[in-house]
Amino acid sequence: MSLSRTKYGSDSRWDYFLKYYYNKTFMFFDIGAGILSSIFIGFLFKLSLTAPFLIGGIVFALLPDLDFIFNFNKIIGDINAHKHRNLVHYPLLYIPLGMVIISFFSTAWSILFGLCSLIHFIHDSIGIGWGIQWLYPFSRKHFAFLYLYRPKNKEKMPNKIIYTWKHEDIDALAEKYGDEEWFKNIYLKWHGYAIIELSIFIFALIILYLYIR
Repeated sequence: MSLSRTKYGSDSRWDYFLKYYYNKTFMFFDIGAGILSSIFIGFLFKLSLTAPFLIGGIVFALLPDLDFIFNFNKIIGDINAHKHRNLVHYPLLYIPLGMVIISFFSTAWSILFGLCSLIHFIHDSIGIGWGIQWLYPFSRKHFAFLYLYRPKNKEKMPNKIIYTWKHEDIDALAEKYGDEEWFKNIYLKWHGYAIIELSIFIFALIILYLYIR
């Protein structure tokens, strides 16, 4: 089926892919987290901050969102963007397994992978979306923390420190509380959440400059 012929909300499937993948895979926060993690682990292990190690940290910070590609056909529109988290967004499996595999090659790289992945999953549990399944395979419940973005035209949710939902209720929650224009309303209108992400990215660049100068 042609990408240009299938509509995803108001966007063609291709336009939707570009918009979503730009936001989720090249997101400022994840890149900043990868840079800061590389600096921290390099300092901890007294390693020179090489280009491969720095790029590795950025890749590790972005890597969990590659499951978006495999779940692309399941996503109907922006309001259903959470569905991409159903493949590798399982911290209890993803982080230990990845660290064990990488540890055969390098302890520092293994810890870098674990730190970047952990930060990514924490980030995915705050602000946008419906959290992730932190306790899978022991539980399929979704957990989110502290703050969840909600559009002004939808019913408000109570403020909590920890939000929990059953996996089978997520789609209904997205319909009731989700925002089909979340990308525009957050990233194109300078919502506070977007400003924080951009600030972390800029902070990471400043620290990187000071570290390598």
